Amino acid sequence: MQKLRRSKRDNLLTLLSCLPLGVSRLVIPAALALTACMSPPGLAQLDEPYAAAPTDHAVYWHDYQATTGKQQPPISIHSREESQIDTKLTYDLPALVDLALHANPETRISWEEAKAAAARLERNRSAWYPTLTAMAFGQYFKTSFPIPGGALVSTGYSSFGSLDLAWTLFDFGRREALVDAGAQRLSAANFAFNRKHQEIAYRVATSFFAYQAALAKVTAAQQTFESARAGSASVQAKLDKGFATRPDLLLAIQEQAKASYDLQDARSSVSQTHADLTSNLGISPSYSLQLIDLSQLPLPAGLVQSVEKIVDQALEQRPDLMARLAELRAREAEVKKARAEFWPKFSLGGSLGNQHWGNVRTNPPGNESYSASNGVGTAMLTMEWTLFDGFERSNAVHEAEARKEVSKAQLEALRLEIMRDIWKAYADTKTALEKREFALALLKAAEESYAATQESYTHGFSTVIELLSAQKDLARARYTEIDSRSTLLRSAATLVYASGGQSRGDLNTDSEAFVRSLP
Repeated sequence: MQKLRRSKRDNLLTLLSCLPLGVSRLVIPAALALTACMSPPGLAQLDEPYAAAPTDHAVYWHDYQATTGKQQPPISIHSREESQIDTKLTYDLPALVDLALHANPETRISWEEAKAAAARLERNRSAWYPTLTAMAFGQYFKTSFPIPGGALVSTGYSSFGSLDLAWTLFDFGRREALVDAGAQRLSAANFAFNRKHQEIAYRVATSFFAYQAALAKVTAAQQTFESARAGSASVQAKLDKGFATRPDLLLAIQEQAKASYDLQDARSSVSQTHADLTSNLGISPSYSLQLIDLSQLPLPAGLVQSVEKIVDQALEQRPDLMARLAELRAREAEVKKARAEFWPKFSLGGSLGNQHWGNVRTNPPGNESYSASNGVGTAMLTMEWTLFDGFERSNAVHEAEARKEVSKAQLEALRLEIMRDIWKAYADTKTALEKREFALALLKAAEESYAATQESYTHGFSTVIELLSAQKDLARARYTEIDSRSTLLRSAATLVYASGGQSRGDLNTDSEAFVRSLP
């Protein structure tokens, strides 16, 4: 703090040393006497608020104030315009998230908001410095003064120039509270920037899972269609030999038509989920990206941590909760500022100028002209104290305190919402793990049942109705397996998003491969 005071004093004396001699003799002694009484505007790192904002719209902001004070290096050295989408590259989920953080305009919106908060903080800190104003004007004048027998007329020109200094020396914490509020809102903007990164990563992950599930369902629907067509051919062959009836063939053809309809419906879902994915990536739907298959995504084997532990971690690291807490601190600073308005404010003011008259002529008594200059200088110490303002300051305090209580209630509401979301996501993930096991068992049983029924029908021991029923069961089992995998991945991603994990290591599963596959 002493170092900060010395730096501020040196900066001010350097500025004041540029003033004319008359003003500097008056101002510098007062500055030396009163600089030590000035309250610092905040922590030392706030001397560079722009350095406290994220360095790039794709960079995740970390608060290194307690460690190195350095920023995390950018994810990529290329700008969004220079980054080309590689249509030949097979994208996995981390690569898609990286693409979204560079391409999605929402990241740039939150980045610019954080930069604007840094600029507001710097504007608030300017109140600690004096203001120096230069003023100059010139005029041509002609005056007439009545005298006996005529008028005394004076003509000429005059000019005036001055430097005016205004400096608030002590204000009972008004500026300090204003800077503190700005610093807290900068932190809130940075935390909101982090949460926006998490939100985009979550949206990309869920839309990616949905798109891959749609592709997998197209494959499953194609397999069902091929089985239905093979079944129709088998019934037709039996009908030709007299071992099947015409209704059997019609049932097989009906099932083939139903499988064809399901295949086309699955293909339409691919277009819709692809549009959702590209929208979350921030790119045009015209791009056709090569993505890894859903079956290649590793799945969590189980939940390691308890839901209570996850809740505790979320309450410590959720960026939106930290942003809400920073907003509460800003509201508290505004209450301090509103209360400080009841006290006086001491300011130092001064001016140094010169008044010049030139080519002044009088008529009568003669045509002589003259010029003159007159130096003007003032210095004053001012106390400004509003004694009565119609209860405006009292109401301002009441308003600031009410806003502070609103922030407290909002913070508590968000805390309860976080707890609810985590409990729900935890239960959904746990249920999805159990359903996944049953889905795999159902698929295995359906495959074996269909193979046995098909063989039995070939040898004439089963009817076509039994064959078609087994075929339907297999199709539903395939869809169930795909849905169980996609649901498990989405539930795990939702749990990570609800917990506010700031790194891949914050995922609560015992599968390291799955940890690497999620943002």
